[in-house]
Amino acid sequence: MQVTIIIAAITTASALSGIMGYFLVRAKLQGELSISKKREEELARRAYETAILKEIGDRIGYSLDANKIVEIISGSLGKLLPYSTVSHMIFDKKHDKILFSININDSVSHNFIADVKRKMINAVSEMLQNQVLESDIDVSVSGNVLNDENKEPVRSFFNLPIFISGKLIGIINVSSTTANLYNDENTEVLYRIARLASDAVSKLQEVLENEKSRLSQAVASLSDGLLMVDKKFQLVLVNKKLTALLGTIANPTLFDIANSLSGKFDLRTKMEEAFANDAPLPALEITVNDKTLQVVTTKVVDKKLQKPQGVIVLFHDTTSAKALEKLRADFTSMMVHELRAPLTSIKSTTELLEQEISKLGSQQIINYLKTIDSTSNTMLELVNDLLDVAKMEGGKFDVVLDVGDISAIIAERAESFVPQAKAKNLKLTVDISKNLPKAYFDKVRIKQVLNNLISNAIKYTQHGEITVRAVAENINGDPCDILVSVKDAGIGISEAEGEKLFSRFGQLERGKLATNVKSSGLGLFITRGIVDASGGRIWLKSEGENMGSTFYFTVLLAENIKKGRDKTNLAPSRFSTTKVAHG
Repeated sequence: MQVTIIIAAITTASALSGIMGYFLVRAKLQGELSISKKREEELARRAYETAILKEIGDRIGYSLDANKIVEIISGSLGKLLPYSTVSHMIFDKKHDKILFSININDSVSHNFIADVKRKMINAVSEMLQNQVLESDIDVSVSGNVLNDENKEPVRSFFNLPIFISGKLIGIINVSSTTANLYNDENTEVLYRIARLASDAVSKLQEVLENEKSRLSQAVASLSDGLLMVDKKFQLVLVNKKLTALLGTIANPTLFDIANSLSGKFDLRTKMEEAFANDAPLPALEITVNDKTLQVVTTKVVDKKLQKPQGVIVLFHDTTSAKALEKLRADFTSMMVHELRAPLTSIKSTTELLEQEISKLGSQQIINYLKTIDSTSNTMLELVNDLLDVAKMEGGKFDVVLDVGDISAIIAERAESFVPQAKAKNLKLTVDISKNLPKAYFDKVRIKQVLNNLISNAIKYTQHGEITVRAVAENINGDPCDILVSVKDAGIGISEAEGEKLFSRFGQLERGKLATNVKSSGLGLFITRGIVDASGGRIWLKSEGENMGSTFYFTVLLAENIKKGRDKTNLAPSRFSTTKVAHG
């Protein structure tokens, strides 16, 4: 009975450890995915901002004044934000009056309008440091009919001031009967547009061309690909990002762009559909040049004249987001496999012990317990790998550096892998230079590095020799560090594969097929983190597929540390780790 309780405790602890590690990294991936999805949600606001910037730039040429800025911004709010009323106050210096105009979207009451006007007066008075009198205001009301039976008050609002040359010339107010409707995120684009527009007018007529150029550059430098055509479907602008995404020439024609999208996106048809519809077309997903692009097509309308001016097509690169989504799915699948197999083994062994314990001898029980212990250690190693990755990315990964004999550790680690090598009929050779100098390293973590590199060499080599070598690396005859290498005769690594091998879950697809062994793919990522954090370097060389590989890493010399090298800041690290120096 006591053995059964012990077994149950071991089983529960192992399962909890595995599950905790899985959810830790899964939460990390989901956080990254939520960021990616948030970026995609900004597409509509980006298209809106582009259209307004374009309209402001075009209308600079014919005496754009404060009234027109307010009209352009307030007249375009409907597609960006929900609201009950949108209002603006403009100072009419000629008649010494303030013009208050309010457009009603929902049927609100006179009290609602009075409250909006009062909030705007208070805001203007505070910014001017001078009390504005209600008698100085001319009121204009448009839009929906008023309904005094509607007692809904103002529950959400924000004010958008318009400054020209540092002076307040007007203010826009957006109000709603819905609470907590507006925040920094969904109003940021309006403040940004207001600043751009104010700057444009402040520069006056003599800098109109420069201002138009600046606004055009703002469009051209967007992180998304963008093109715009006029109402005759003549190309007005195309930014550099789009030419890069589609692989066209530097200054493409509309035909060049349509040709690059042939068979994937009917550009002309979509632009005609957008021109005929008031709302933006649903976003489409296409694949061009191995890139996944989300395409939004929307009509550009002159808000004052209510006439269409053209069409904007926005291309948002979602390749990274898609890759991250696939990585999450692959990781989930891998973790299910990695955790299910040992958990199943533990469960089966435990059930067997429960059912047959009275019939088993002491040695048989011990053997079964060893099986459970071994399987639990496998799960624990996976959990520790997951925790190490989380620490590295969180800047909380520690290395404890001290002076020691790295020769002995290399020899000991290599010796421990001899049985595995013999099981595959592989020759494992150790070549350590005589009188190798003392090194400065983390005595626990360096074993982790060697374990990862030697086990990978055995895993991906089907026949031949594996060599572990350590020599003193010299510059101008003086030793600078210790160079350790692990050479195999395995599947080799191409240049493209090598670029991602040290990344998270960077296991080669060929490696999975060649060995038929599933792995977390975290080993080399952790190895690089340890070496970097210890002040060393790590890299690989390979002649290509099926030509074997050699992994190199360096370890600091203790002699150089004694000569005054800073122990607490040994080298730039890829991770924000903590280094604890001893000795």
